[in-house]
Amino acid sequence: MRRVIGGVEARKIILRNLLDGPQTGLVLRAAIARRVSKPVDEVSDAMLYFNLQHLENNGLIERFRDGKEKAARLVPHEIQSVRRVLGVNAPVAYIGAISDDPSVLHAVPKRIRAETAFRPEKYHYFVEEAARRRLSGLTPDRVLHEVPADIFLHDLGKMYELVYSLSNDLIREYAILVDVTGGEKVCALALYQLAIEFDLPCIFVTELGTVTWMRR
Repeated sequence: MRRVIGGVEARKIILRNLLDGPQTGLVLRAAIARRVSKPVDEVSDAMLYFNLQHLENNGLIERFRDGKEKAARLVPHEIQSVRRVLGVNAPVAYIGAISDDPSVLHAVPKRIRAETAFRPEKYHYFVEEAARRRLSGLTPDRVLHEVPADIFLHDLGKMYELVYSLSNDLIREYAILVDVTGGEKVCALALYQLAIEFDLPCIFVTELGTVTWMRR
């Protein structure tokens, strides 16, 4: 990531602005002009489009047509890496799973608050459909995502599609913390694969209640 950015100010400005969502070339040109204290018409096509092309060629952004204009947006699985390199903070969302131990719903958040600097605003749990009936006392910051048993227990490919889809929805607004403590093996593998692909921090809480970092 740092190699791709290469200390080029225009690339940093483009990426920082794209963290706020898709932007057209006109908007990005104006952002560069403000940052380097130049009139907009002095920001050359080379400064803008060469750097956009460089970022696209290296897989950080994708460009698309927005009506009559071309626009750019960050590739979802690179967003957290961009935040980290640019020193940009975002509110935190947690993604984990629950199998047959509903205590995870309340115990793990306590350990996260006690042992880490993360303070998730939302906790998203994947849960097998039949287990949903055993879970009660949900607070507004806990969200359950029910999964058919055949997927939750046996289908890694489809389970990964589900966790990927949720992460894709959350990543533009939240920094994501992945937890592989709960759930069955298939779900834990899908979550860990997500952490690798999206470059996300990942934890496991031991039976003694200690938070172990799988990825930082």
